[in-house]
Amino acid sequence: MNIARLNVRNFRNHRSSALEFGSGMNVLLGRNGQGKTNILEATSFLSLTKSFFAASDATAMRIGEEFFDVCGTIVSDSGVAHDVRAAYDGATGQKQFTINGVRPENLSSVIGRFPVVILSPENNAITFGAPSERRKFIDLILAQLSRSYLEDLLEYRRVLRQRNRILLDGKIRGRFNSSVLEPWTINLVNHASRILQRRILFVGEFQEFVANAYRELVVADEEPRLRYESLPEFTGGSSLAEIAERLQRELNTRSEEEERRGATLVGPHRDDLSLLINGISVQRYASQGQHKTLLVALKIAEFRFLKNRRNEAPILLLDDLFSELDQERSHRIVQLLGDLGQTIVTTTDEGVFGGSVAWTGQNKRFYIEEGTCREE
Repeated sequence: MNIARLNVRNFRNHRSSALEFGSGMNVLLGRNGQGKTNILEATSFLSLTKSFFAASDATAMRIGEEFFDVCGTIVSDSGVAHDVRAAYDGATGQKQFTINGVRPENLSSVIGRFPVVILSPENNAITFGAPSERRKFIDLILAQLSRSYLEDLLEYRRVLRQRNRILLDGKIRGRFNSSVLEPWTINLVNHASRILQRRILFVGEFQEFVANAYRELVVADEEPRLRYESLPEFTGGSSLAEIAERLQRELNTRSEEEERRGATLVGPHRDDLSLLINGISVQRYASQGQHKTLLVALKIAEFRFLKNRRNEAPILLLDDLFSELDQERSHRIVQLLGDLGQTIVTTTDEGVFGGSVAWTGQNKRFYIEEGTCREE
């Protein structure tokens, strides 16, 4: 899947910019703060219906303007073109999203239709940050693969919020009505068990993709491992019924603690993905270079995993990719990207490419300065 054209108006610091991308490596060059990342952010709107890091659509609107408009042509690997548009009206706070001129039934239905893989500085939290960041990493991959997984996830979050309200209300009042809580617990277990089963299977399948990508980036004898951690613990062979039964048992065991704390203490919203190199925790002991290398490996693995499962290459957006990497690892990444298909990369230093990329119609350079784009 490629993005052939992108047009943005009043988006961040771009008043009006148009880009025609090549089918290979597309490099956005320029100093910091000139609008390189804005192009990636605008592209992500077409796949995710929102920014990959902004909390609200309003913050993406150019200061002093009343709307923004992002339009792009996305072409599938089979050659089918789709015209996608995301627009935001600042006066009404309304967003319009269309595919070939037609509004989708709901915005969540767009997720996965145009798969995307994003690596940005915000993703550093996957290896450095809290468990919630690693859960989000897993959930976005699976949501782009499975509509049913996304529906389970959205419904689980709704049920979890309601169950937590009941628990908190009981804590404040000093008394609980188990008959009110019970149906929400049953619903929670139903969705949680399906989410857990799919996550556990995914981690087992994803391991090989990560190991292969890491080996291509690192000469040293380092082996990355992934381990899904939940309470109670499950294996890849656990059936849906077994997972549901053990979840229910754990909820029963911790019911008094939940009442004291006024919150749900068991479920996929509390799980983590442990990242290990040679059996040692990345989160606690890895060097800066190991963190960045593993993160790049995770994203390359994500790209290949989605392509393998969907028979469709995702759009690959890479922001500030080469920071914190030495010249050797940067060179390896450039070589690796050349084999992936279309990529859109931002950097302040064109030198990382050396003479390894031929700037033809397939591989393109764009210079971004003060919100304007110039193709070289």
